[in-house]
Amino acid sequence: MSKRDLHKVLARPDAVNVAYVVDRCRVLGPGERFAVWVQGCPLLCPGCHNPQFLPFQDATWRGIDELAQQIAAVKGIEGVTYVGGEPFAQAKALAALSRRVRESGLSVMAYSGFTLEQLQSSILPSTTELLGEIDLLLDGPYRAEEPTSKPWRGSANQRLVAVSPKFQDVVELWNRPTGQEFEVRFLGDGQIEFLGIPPSNTRNLEHDRIGGGHGQAQ
Repeated sequence: MSKRDLHKVLARPDAVNVAYVVDRCRVLGPGERFAVWVQGCPLLCPGCHNPQFLPFQDATWRGIDELAQQIAAVKGIEGVTYVGGEPFAQAKALAALSRRVRESGLSVMAYSGFTLEQLQSSILPSTTELLGEIDLLLDGPYRAEEPTSKPWRGSANQRLVAVSPKFQDVVELWNRPTGQEFEVRFLGDGQIEFLGIPPSNTRNLEHDRIGGGHGQAQ
């Protein structure tokens, strides 16, 4: 990632460059969750399910207050999940949003194509700050040659890590090969949207977005 791109995506500590949002989703972490896809990723994993969210370009800049209020208006959800794109490329703003979200009693989960160890070494600015404001991390690059039946992820190398005490007692259950789930939504323009990991024979269908994290579909 060039210095120009890095500056562009990190230049707004008070706003998130948002590619897409879904207010209720059951396949991107525990319970029903508000999902935020961010724009821009430096990793460019081959076969990424979200290629439209890889370029570092303006999508929709959303202020922290605005996003926090939108999330708070969705009743009955368990938490928020950040996917992309690469959420840790916008760590400063997402850390601020996470503080607001957790103060309201919701949990926070984030995807990253970097490993936990890389994030702890501050591979990008403010990564340790965001790590301190989330409950679950699904880490590691998407590897198309390593399919998995573990939930919520796209390849077997990816780990789900409890980085706060909230889910430490149950996280090991979610690292077992219990199977994948996905959601299908029919959009108003007649296109199909997949959330989660759709079966491979559906991925050539005409669709608007296939959603999730790195290889998790979006």
